[in-house]
Formats: sequence, structure tokens, C-alpha cells
Amino acid sequence: MPYDHDTLKRSTVLVGTVHVVVAVLYWLVLGVTIVHDFGPDKWGWFWQSLPTELLRTRAAESIWYMHGQPPLWNILGALLIKLFGSVHMQALQALHIALGAVIAGLCVQIVGRVTRAPRVALVTGLGVALHPALFLFEAYALYTTAAAFLITSAAYLVTRAQEDAGGRAALGFVAVVVALIMTRSVYHLILLLGVVPLALLLIGRPTRRQLALLLVLVLLPTAWYGKNQIQYGFFGASSWYGMGLWRTALFDQDSAVLDDLYDSGTLSPVVRVEAFAAPIEYRRLGYDEESPIPVLSGNDSHNINIPAISRDYRSSAVLLIKATPTQYLRNVITAYGNFATPSTDFAHLADNRDHIRLHVAVEQTILGRPLVARLENSLGRGYYGSFYFLLFPAVLLLYGFQLTRKLRPRDALERIRHDAAPLFMATIVSYTIVIACAMELGENLRFKFVIEPVFLALFAIVASRVSSRAGVPRVPSNP
Repeated sequence: MPYDHDTLKRSTVLVGTVHVVVAVLYWLVLGVTIVHDFGPDKWGWFWQSLPTELLRTRAAESIWYMHGQPPLWNILGALLIKLFGSVHMQALQALHIALGAVIAGLCVQIVGRVTRAPRVALVTGLGVALHPALFLFEAYALYTTAAAFLITSAAYLVTRAQEDAGGRAALGFVAVVVALIMTRSVYHLILLLGVVPLALLLIGRPTRRQLALLLVLVLLPTAWYGKNQIQYGFFGASSWYGMGLWRTALFDQDSAVLDDLYDSGTLSPVVRVEAFAAPIEYRRLGYDEESPIPVLSGNDSHNINIPAISRDYRSSAVLLIKATPTQYLRNVITAYGNFATPSTDFAHLADNRDHIRLHVAVEQTILGRPLVARLENSLGRGYYGSFYFLLFPAVLLLYGFQLTRKLRPRDALERIRHDAAPLFMATIVSYTIVIACAMELGENLRFKFVIEPVFLALFAIVASRVSSRAGVPRVPSNP
């Protein structure tokens, strides 16, 4: 059954408008603001962001020598500082609100185009538009909202690519994923191994010009990774992963095991210092290289010694994981419990969260956090976050069943092409869960919110198919 473009368009405008109205009300009346607790250096408050003064005076040089993050977030910061001066953070919040409205509208489009159920699409869009965490992350000075926008846009462009005979939407899909890789380091270049073939499948018969454009898009993040290989000796977007992996492996470890590994010299002396400490804490261990480049000479996470420090944490983390694989697995499960926690629980949102306590309480109740907390207390161990703990695997497994049900191998490519958008959504959600829980223990729910809008859209699609017993739309079998 064809979907009604006009109905979807009206619903898209409606949910976007609702979101903007509530977001502005929360900002101007209730005080949900992005500058609630910043010091003088507003943009550079978080480790992932370069110092404001460097972006104001030496932006190109500072971004070029970055090793902790891919460049696009700080390029945006440099532009905001240049254009808006002292009110650049307020401009960022306004931009985030606009992106939040678009995220909600795109969820309407995605669900409506896939399910052909406009009411389901509208309910999903309103759910995203009124999600309290979306308002709070819009008032959060990091790339969380921008990354959620890019992922949601990518999923939407896949739905458009299925209708676009010229292939522009498929190329746009790859471009958006490249932008995601160049914004958020958790999304690795390896994603393009799946994204580019999917785009080619959607295009059908690409022209030479389209192939050339795809090659250019692939080369952009590859070149950034290559820059880091030449400058700092690692092929990737972030030099910090070793520290995050060590922190994940270290959690709740047996002190006797650690002492044995320390005494035997198996672990690097660097692990005696708490991960992510200021670079000055490592100087006594020999991490004392100096640089005349300002961005590399500060006592912060952009310091020139951080890549070597993180590399030694990583090697020690790998050895610790090999020595205690069961404990590492328990830590990953704990991280998944954090990941499943309602997004509004993220510690950095606390000040703004207090301004919309009632709205937050609704989310906490819907996701069963009070009930799950009682379960955790009765069991006396484990942390399960919310109903998301079971909902993520349930939806992903059910979608996998829907996708593969009655599928003959010779029809696999055609099935993928017909269900490309939900397949991409399920894949990016699964990827985020695995990476966020294997490499991080602490801020996992911040990683989770990036995929929460597309997960809610995927949940609506899967639930709609279950309720209508429709399954994945049938495709003609190859003779």
C-alpha cells in the first residue's frame, strides 16, 4: 500500500513544531541552558573540545594537530566562535534544538515510509520529539545531538534511496556516514565496508562519476586516519581508546591478580596512574615530550604525550583481559547495564534535569527504572538499567527473524535492498552497543542516546509488523 506523502509531511511539520515550542519553553522559562555550569572557556569545557582561545586564534593549526577526536566537531566550534563570538554556546543550543526537531521529523518519515502506517509514524515522531533526554542533550555542549542527527539522517536517506533512481540519496547516505565518522570517534572507518556496498546495491548500476564520488568520500576519513598514523603512530580517529579500554578491564578486578601482574612486570608502569589523569602526572614515568605547538603543549587531553600514554594503557589492558577474561566479560555486562539506563540519568545532565523533574519521571517510569532498581536491590548484585536491558536484544532478534523468515539464499540481495533502512538501523544500533560496552565503562548511556531515536523508530517498525503480521514485504523470487 503506498503511503500518503501529504499526511507524512503534515505529521513531520507537527512533531518538529511541537519539539521546538517545548524546547524553547524549557530554555527560556525553566532555565534548561547549555551554559549552566561553564567556566570562562565555554567551548573547551569538555576534553573532546579544543580550548576556545585556540579555536579563535589558531583554529586550522589546532584542528590539524588533534589526535584525540576527529575534526568536524571542533570545525563547527571554530565556525560558531567566529560567527557568534561570546554567545557561541547559545548559538550551539539553538542549533541543537533545530537538529532535535529534524530528528523527530525524520523518525516520522522513516517509520511512515517503511510501515505505510501514518498513525504509527506520528506516534513515534511525537515520542522522540517529547523525549526528555533530547531536550537535555540539546543543552549539553558535546556532539551527542549532532551524532544522533547524523545517524537518523542516514537512515532516512536509505528510505529515500529506495525511491531515488538517480542514486543521489544513496550517495548522500554515504556522505552522512562519513560525516559521522569524522565527528564521533566511536564510529570507525570500518563501517564503510558495509555502508558503501549497501549504497551500491541501492544505486543498482553506478556511473563512473558516482563511483568516483564514492571513492572521494571513502578517502576523506582514510586520509584523517593516515594523518594520525604519520603524526602519532596510530591509524584511527582517537588516541584515547587505550585509556578507555584499561578503565573497562580494570573495574572490580581482584587486587591479588593485579599485584601479581604489577610485580612480574607484565603491566606497564603507566597503569599505576589513574586513566585520563592530567599529562603532568605521567612526567615522572618518562612521558615528557614537549612541543612548540600550543594545542599539543597544554596539560590536557590534547597533549603530545597522550598517544604514547594511551598506547601503553592499551597494551596493559589487552594483557589484563587475557589474564582475566571472565572478569572482563562481567565488566562488559555491567557496561551494558549502564547503557540500558534511561538517558536522562547521565551525570552531566543533572543541573538541567532538576528543571524538568516531572518530565524525567515520566521517562523513568515508562522505561521501568524504579521497578528495575527494586529488582537490583532484591538480587543484591548486578545493574540492569531499565527495560532497555531486554528490549534491545528482543527487538534486534525479532527484526533478524523478520528479515530472514522464509528467505532463500538467492533472494538475499533483493531482500536487503527492499529492507535496507531497518537493516541499517539494526546494524548501527548493534554496532554501537558492542563498541560502547566493550571499550567504555562509565558514560555508556551517553553513547546510547546517539542511537535511541533510530532504535525507537526500529521498535515501531518491528512492532507494526508483528501487530499486522505483515513481516518484511515480500519480493519476487528470482526464477
